Amino acid sequence: AAVPARLWGGRSHCAGRLELLFAGTWGSVCAEGWDPVAARVLCHQLGCGRPRLVPAPCGPVATGASPAVLRRVRCTGQEPTLEHCDLQPGHQ
Repeated sequence: AAVPARLWGGRSHCAGRLELLFAGTWGSVCAEGWDPVAARVLCHQLGCGRPRLVPAPCGPVATGASPAVLRRVRCTGQEPTLEHCDLQPGHQ
């Protein structure tokens, strides 16, 4: 099964702040390696086409109420969904 992902707080399911469900908790992605390649994999997973904006890794202020759930993300761009990327859970 795919890593549950959502874009929260945007105008549609294809816009907003990225959150993933790890260990029963929705959390922000503030990870080394989150780049346009990883964003492309996520957008494909969500059925959203190509990413238009890839935010910089977030700090404590940008994280808001959701804790960071990924320490590292590495995708090649060929993965069908995020769980096929190299994901390291945890706080940065």
